[in-house]
Amino acid sequence: MANIKITELNAAGSLAADDVLPVVDISTDETKKITSTNLFRTLPDGTAAAPALAFSSDQANGIYLAGTDIVGITTGGTQRVTVDASGNVIISGDLTVQGATTTVESTTVTIDDKNLELGSVSTPTDTTADGGGITLKGATDKTISWVNSTDAWTLSEHVNIASAKEFRIAGTKVLDATSLGSAVVGSSLTSVGTIATGVWNGTAIGTAYIADDAVTAAKLADDAVTTAKIADDAVTAANLANTSVTPGSYTLSSVTVDAQGRVTAASSGASPDTDKIIEGNTEAEVVDTGSNGHFKVTTEGSERFRVASAGQIGIGGTNYGSSGQLLTSNGASSAPSWQDSSGAKGGGSDAIFYENELTVTTSYSITASRGAHAVGPLIINSGVTLTIPATSNLVIS
Repeated sequence: MANIKITELNAAGSLAADDVLPVVDISTDETKKITSTNLFRTLPDGTAAAPALAFSSDQANGIYLAGTDIVGITTGGTQRVTVDASGNVIISGDLTVQGATTTVESTTVTIDDKNLELGSVSTPTDTTADGGGITLKGATDKTISWVNSTDAWTLSEHVNIASAKEFRIAGTKVLDATSLGSAVVGSSLTSVGTIATGVWNGTAIGTAYIADDAVTAAKLADDAVTTAKIADDAVTAANLANTSVTPGSYTLSSVTVDAQGRVTAASSGASPDTDKIIEGNTEAEVVDTGSNGHFKVTTEGSERFRVASAGQIGIGGTNYGSSGQLLTSNGASSAPSWQDSSGAKGGGSDAIFYENELTVTTSYSITASRGAHAVGPLIINSGVTLTIPATSNLVIS
């Protein structure tokens, strides 16, 4: 090939892998050749301050070998991005992505920052925030979104909080798994389940809200129902459960009342005898036949005492005794009886003769310090004893 100047050579539109270029090896001061492939395949390592592949107008910006199998990108002589052999990318600085959609195909995204901003436009408003939130893709979208028209965060799915956790408003509990918070004092509930315990401190419950069989003795505390807690028209016949008592009027009735004041049994009694006072088999009776009126007393089924129409006193019935007899006590265990008087007797109004019986049938002791006499002959029956006080004498004449 004739000698020509380099400037006179034809321009190469593209280089093949085995095209050669002349180079001068200054270490040996000789001209050598190098293929285009080797020329651009091998670069010096470079540094962040002097990258191996840099721009002629600003050589502090470019690419260099930041470590074994680590490529670095530097700007202003400072490392900004590194990519290691596993494809891990580290960016030193802020990352701004400008586009309609950013797709991150990662299993887990870890962010050290503890605050995420969404909808960070130049002039954010509730209108620009409307519909913003988080969407988890599934068979249907699971969303947490801000709805401007309701001024609220809106969840498309259930919220299941852990055991022993609770919902709070302004730091105060309002709800947990089994109870409302003590700060919840008002409600618009229209129905509830079974209320096992509690004290009703609200307004009186109207008739229309009490079931026919709702109020039973077992469900009422002894002091639960007071006048102040019952509306004037709350308790009507329609709201009271029936008992086993047959409705109606009872005369001289026997009535049974339970601890709640309910009548549980009732029956009419027998009309009393207006002429008698009766207790068991003992009675006091007034009898008036028009001609034989009398008052009598009966004990243990037997007549003991009566006052007849003329005021006479009868013992054991119509035993009025004889004229001159006295009513004599026979001790604590026997009824009294009529006995002859021991005073002087005689014809008409005479009181001359003292009479006594002639046979002693019952043992008798003469009272000490007293005298006694009897006119005989006297007969003392066998087994009968007549006792004379030690300070007295028996005189027979």
